[in-house]
Amino acid sequence: MRLITSLDELNPVINRMRALKKPLTLGFTGVPPEPILREAIAVSSKVVDLDMPAGHDISVAETIIPKISCATLRTIASNALLYKDLDWIILSAGYDKCDGGRFLGMQLQKVLSIPVLLTENRSLERRGNPICESGLPLLEKMERIVNGLISDTLSGDIKKTDPAFGFWGVPPNDFSVLELFPDNTHIFGWARCMENRTPSDTELEELVDPAIPTIFFAQAFCPKNILAYRLASQYNGLYVEVDSRVDHSIKAKIEAFLWIHGKKL
Repeated sequence: MRLITSLDELNPVINRMRALKKPLTLGFTGVPPEPILREAIAVSSKVVDLDMPAGHDISVAETIIPKISCATLRTIASNALLYKDLDWIILSAGYDKCDGGRFLGMQLQKVLSIPVLLTENRSLERRGNPICESGLPLLEKMERIVNGLISDTLSGDIKKTDPAFGFWGVPPNDFSVLELFPDNTHIFGWARCMENRTPSDTELEELVDPAIPTIFFAQAFCPKNILAYRLASQYNGLYVEVDSRVDHSIKAKIEAFLWIHGKKL
């Protein structure tokens, strides 16, 4: 497996894509290295975040990966297989994503007729976390972090707030769970690394504010469950594991945790 990690390695593919002389649709996953993603976006007319649900039947993913794969990998696979206008894909497939992401990328290289480039982001240059620590609604925080990979989502309305709760984890497959939290919920975990563009920064991923009650969230079948489980025990938080959709029992558990720690629902 060859990882593309520099513009010099990307440029031959960029030249081939430009030679197609047509509007290009780029699909990407994870947090690719900033120079690579910016250059790829610059030559593309449309950009699709393959990590995000798009209404596709994710069971289609089972043609190339096991059913027990996490919802994020199944979403990536189904989007890659079913989006009809994809021209090329840049797929995070190294230490910054997961082993599943790497093996999925190798599968997609075999079954798709378009370029699937595997990359890795090892940057540890932190940018700060104004969105994670803002007073915006938690759902909007996460949307801005995710959408910020494509375009700048910072603006003058972002102000730091003192946290009342913490949400630790990856962007959930089902964003509706974020609507349960008060606005002064700070984001931790891999989503915090995502805002920083440092997805391999394990020290930042393990950062938790011990002074606030925190919910530790992970997708079912994801290895990050091990870390979420340990941190939840260490900081007396609530460990939550969800496969695809957040059901009523999970929401009730979260609401009870927030209630006990002071949020009036």
